[in-house]
Amino acid sequence: MVVHLSIGKLRRKDMHQNSNFLSLTIIFDQPFYVGIFERRTGNTYEVSKINLGTSEPRDSLIYELLIENWNRVRFNAVNIANNERIQKKVNPKRMQRLAKKALKSGLSTKAQEAVKLAQTAQKIEKKKHKSLRNQEIKEQRYLLSQKKKSEKHRGH
Repeated sequence: MVVHLSIGKLRRKDMHQNSNFLSLTIIFDQPFYVGIFERRTGNTYEVSKINLGTSEPRDSLIYELLIENWNRVRFNAVNIANNERIQKKVNPKRMQRLAKKALKSGLSTKAQEAVKLAQTAQKIEKKKHKSLRNQEIKEQRYLLSQKKKSEKHRGH
């Protein structure tokens, strides 16, 4: 199930510079249905991944997501100015070989790769934050034990 939404008007002369595009792709990533939002504004390409549950999402759920919960969708920016390549016409037999190869290795879209990069970046950031927090807690415990130790020997 793929839902494509278009925002704004595209003018022919500035189609590549100031184009606005939003798409929602719903895929079944066992056991969950996942919605991948792709937003393109000029040279910025932003991606967001949302879990839609285990049952196939109804139109009302998608509508509710877009209208009522849109402000909670967090996009991760990716610069695509250098990543886009001009597509050449490909020989049909070559296209078949490429399709077979992609099915064997697992097909991944640019949006899924961007989401994976964002997740790893968040994971690293969270790990650093947790490490700093643990270090602060250890330091507080050490200072508290030193304070208690000095209070024990105060009167003698």
